[in-house]
Amino acid sequence: MAGSSAGLETAYRNAAITCGAMLASTLLYPVAAVIVSLSLAPFEGFVGQVMPTSLRIALWTAAAVVAGLIGIVRRVLLGRSPAGDAAGQARRLVSTSITIAALAEVPAILGLVLFMLSGLRGDFYVLFVLSLVLQAIYFPRLDGWRQWAASEPALGC
Repeated sequence: MAGSSAGLETAYRNAAITCGAMLASTLLYPVAAVIVSLSLAPFEGFVGQVMPTSLRIALWTAAAVVAGLIGIVRRVLLGRSPAGDAAGQARRLVSTSITIAALAEVPAILGLVLFMLSGLRGDFYVLFVLSLVLQAIYFPRLDGWRQWAASEPALGC
């Protein structure tokens, strides 16, 4: 059991570092927005005011759908119970954490796209904050990993 716990902790550390780096990369998006705004002042977007409203709605909808689906995707990837050996469980937890962190970054990316197209800073910052909140909510937690790994397999699984 001690070996599997150490393996789980090592896998957790790797996932936390990777997810933390993804979070740090998300923090660079406002820097990019400010640089573009200052270097192309007054920045009104590369498309400007002619950007179709339907595109803005589509990007917002995509961000909302991704935000809503993260929990479902996480449950599907982890399944009802841990299966396999400790190394397999650790790999499953790491890959799920990285996948969820990538999905949590999507709203910020879509916000940056909206900003680049239309210059709408408000849209960018709202989607950026949504992304940060999602990354904080779904950041890997060792206690949760231990609890998941220790749970008994469900009947029929």
